[in-house]
Amino acid sequence: MVKRNWIYVGLLAFISLGLLIDAAVWPAGPPSSFTANDLVQMVGIITLFAWWQIEDAEKRDLRRSSAAKLATILLAPIGLAIYLYQTRRWTHATLGLFAFIGGIVLIAILTVLVGDWLIQQGLFPPSFLRVS
Repeated sequence: MVKRNWIYVGLLAFISLGLLIDAAVWPAGPPSSFTANDLVQMVGIITLFAWWQIEDAEKRDLRRSSAAKLATILLAPIGLAIYLYQTRRWTHATLGLFAFIGGIVLIAILTVLVGDWLIQQGLFPPSFLRVS
């Protein structure tokens, strides 16, 4: 498997882990403000989106445009769309975008279901987070 595919798998695992952390913490009460997990997820997701684009561009012997770079930092899915449409035919770009984002949505749904199941089984939240 090529490096960019491993980066995508890492992105999916990273998103899944962040959602599981939220599932472990939220039953004890919703956070009152921005959490450390939110910050780590935001920076990590942007970094992994950009890294995937860098590796894809390198594999295709292309350069990412300034618009794709900036948009990826500001709103990663928009930056990905810009990159894909600049480097592929519109049909391949559309399919690639739907597959990329679809995989993220699918793993997020599955992780939320697993988190709910862990809560129902009493495994989440961990004992040190439970309010007595």
